[in-house]
Amino acid sequence: MSRWSLLTAALLLATASSPLHAAAISDSVTVTAAAHAIVPDVSNGVPGRLWTLFDERMRGALKDSLTWVQAQNTMHAQMGALRAIERERVVETRGVWTWIARTSFEKMPVPIDLMASFTADGQIAGLLMRPAQDEKPKAYASPNLEYVTKTALHLPFRGTWDVVWGGRTIEQNYHAAYRDQRFAHDILIMKDGSTHRGDGKSLSDYYCYGQPVLAPGAGRIVWLCDSLPDNAPGQRDPAHATGNSVVIDHGNGEYSLIAHMQPHSLEVRLGDKVNAGQAIGLCGNSGNTSEPHVHYHLQDTPRPFDGEGLPVQFTGLVVDGKSVARAEVIKGQKIANAR
Repeated sequence: MSRWSLLTAALLLATASSPLHAAAISDSVTVTAAAHAIVPDVSNGVPGRLWTLFDERMRGALKDSLTWVQAQNTMHAQMGALRAIERERVVETRGVWTWIARTSFEKMPVPIDLMASFTADGQIAGLLMRPAQDEKPKAYASPNLEYVTKTALHLPFRGTWDVVWGGRTIEQNYHAAYRDQRFAHDILIMKDGSTHRGDGKSLSDYYCYGQPVLAPGAGRIVWLCDSLPDNAPGQRDPAHATGNSVVIDHGNGEYSLIAHMQPHSLEVRLGDKVNAGQAIGLCGNSGNTSEPHVHYHLQDTPRPFDGEGLPVQFTGLVVDGKSVARAEVIKGQKIANAR
């Protein structure tokens, strides 16, 4: 059975065996009770029972139940389980009651605002999780700050590219807030201060789109996705955060994740051995990304959204026109392989 068939089967089983029941909403007490009833499903990443409570507008926004399954699985993988509700309140606007709770999640370094809106008949009209609005993101307190990369890793592209996100601070790198992406990079090509020619409405306008993506080091392909469509510029696919991507096992407990490639562009298969500098696919715009770029990070497990991020000291590179034997790259730098 395919992965999607298994997901659909799980959804149908959850829906059929243990549905949640809508109850009339009339005040803060009943909305709080309704919200508490769905918290275990949010925490445990159980999408099917929640789908049974979504109102028609909510279902229309999600398109179909499979899209919701994918989105919920991705969110749960990124956030982990809900650890605690720190405080909660209820507001009512034009007949829609909204429960707002400050929460902490297992994998998130900052508090999360969890919001659930309900119609008068108890259906879910909205469900949102976001970093607490009055909290500034903080860099994840990684146990690997002094880590030295074991694998000889090179930049995963040809030519000169620009680091738009990279470094150890939140200001340099928004990824730093997340455990698995603590030392991640977003890299693309800029010319005359722009990432694209013309109005940037077509993917082909972007200078890095279609450029070869290379294996940064020798290893074996242990995870991949190659079937997702590219997004139009400015659109995102949060249900498939990494888009078309690969994970390479370099040995020594080091795994490279390279994301956002073009559909059906991968030149490798699961289990293939690759060499450093070998072409593995083409830069695209799939997944949770607003424009074409290469996302790269190193972590200590083969599973996306899992494990601890690891610092990357690339070898044999040119940084802002100067040859460097070994370096971590940061936001604002122009970088290329030395050869």
